[in-house]
Amino acid sequence: MTASLIIHNAKIHTVDPAMPWAEAAAVRDGRILAVGRNHDILPLAGPKTERIDGNGRLVLPGLTDSHVHFLQVAVRSHQISLFGERDFGEVKRLVQTAVTQAKPGQWVQGWGWDENLWDVSPTAAILDEIAPDTPTALARMDMHTWWVNSAALKIAGITAETPDPPESKIERDGKGNPTGILREWNAIELVRRRIPDPDEAILTGWLADAIGEAHRLGLTGIHDQRVENEGAQSFRLWQQLERDGRLQLRVHMNIAAEFLPEAAALGLQPGFGSDRLWIGHVKAFADGTMGSRTAWMLEPFTDDPGNSGVVVTPADKLWQLAARAAAAGYPLSVHAIGDRAVREVLDVYEELAARHAPSASLPYRIEHAQLIHPDDLGRLAELGVAAAMQPVHLLSDWPTADKVWGGRARYTYAFRTLLDKGTTLALGSDAPVAPLNPMLSFYAALARQDERGLPAGGWYPQEKISLEEVIAGFTRGPAVLSGKQAAQGSITPGKWADLVVMGQDLFEMVPSEIRQAEVDMTIFDGKLVFSREN
Repeated sequence: MTASLIIHNAKIHTVDPAMPWAEAAAVRDGRILAVGRNHDILPLAGPKTERIDGNGRLVLPGLTDSHVHFLQVAVRSHQISLFGERDFGEVKRLVQTAVTQAKPGQWVQGWGWDENLWDVSPTAAILDEIAPDTPTALARMDMHTWWVNSAALKIAGITAETPDPPESKIERDGKGNPTGILREWNAIELVRRRIPDPDEAILTGWLADAIGEAHRLGLTGIHDQRVENEGAQSFRLWQQLERDGRLQLRVHMNIAAEFLPEAAALGLQPGFGSDRLWIGHVKAFADGTMGSRTAWMLEPFTDDPGNSGVVVTPADKLWQLAARAAAAGYPLSVHAIGDRAVREVLDVYEELAARHAPSASLPYRIEHAQLIHPDDLGRLAELGVAAAMQPVHLLSDWPTADKVWGGRARYTYAFRTLLDKGTTLALGSDAPVAPLNPMLSFYAALARQDERGLPAGGWYPQEKISLEEVIAGFTRGPAVLSGKQAAQGSITPGKWADLVVMGQDLFEMVPSEIRQAEVDMTIFDGKLVFSREN
């Protein structure tokens, strides 16, 4: 059988235990046709076969980000980025520039700030000095906290008399007046719903542009995690892209918990869709985040003794949701950051397994699993629960974790321990909460240091994992979580022809070099969709 494309003379890491390494791979009809030595594969070429000389370069399966908010990636690329900005003066300058450029009545929006990098506490009063009349809303890096000015508070009708919405908090000063900090979704929604949304035609174009950026980074698949109130829109936009023939990405689309009744009534099941877009898990939230001090903790935050976090979904409600989802054939995918949140989710999963025969076709998931109590580390594997984790957060989070969790931080991002106990691990970025670039997660999982090389030797270095394990976390792991392991996750005959040609050999690099590594080519569905040479 003649191949449509052949990569040869390459160093192919297949992630297939039956043949871990190869020199060449042949592709036909969007699938891997054959893998092996050059002399085995090159005879499959015909007169119209496209040949790519690997020149000894490293080839990997297409990478899949197992936790990303892709519509937000597209939208945030058109807003002020404050990610990693340590100079508060520069923060003010960036906002001031956007305010100056804003049209009358237009909102200024930004994202990515982290107050732990500053010696100043963000307040509406600070923004009011820059934007007294222009409504301004800036999302924290974790998107679970917003910083807004007085103009935004006025439009939203938030005053001293406004009660805290359920499972959320409006920060207030000593007189009870809002300070401009809104924590968790229901409080954020008071402002968010007042901000005009871009036209969906514009959003579709932004999504297509973001797919191009994903290809540049070696991503050929994602597990799209909705954020509050965008689930219907993002799913609708993905479908439009597919109808237009512009969906050059494998999208495992989790659905928001509030849409479960409709999905169940229609009889929709996980996996329904196409080779490029399918329904995934039901997504829920157990708690908030570490940096915002809203993670649900077994013991209070070390630097905030009266605070044990925010319960976004109480355990009894989470149980009810899990039971309804199981009856409809859906597994849950639950955001859990704090050790109490992780334990409560595991308790729900354990009770569910005891009461109900398995009805879901996909593994249950915990998203983030950032801090796990030592007593719970083995429970994920015992219950068949997968951990979808984002090593890139370690780059900025380790000093904060030491500050807010003290010695408990030993089991933060416990990659090694979880793998050793048999947990299925899928890795991702949580973009735009962190950069989309997988190489930053590679570096963080290998070195457990920030981009300055701190701390020396790595933060709790006993939790480092190997390069092979990191690659598996971006290939085989996500495939297992989406039930697509027969079609995705390794360079194996019969699987989708999604491949990445690296510009450097990651296996010959030290971790600090890997974070700068670049992709030379990305192949999706057997076709070249990105080349650095073009």
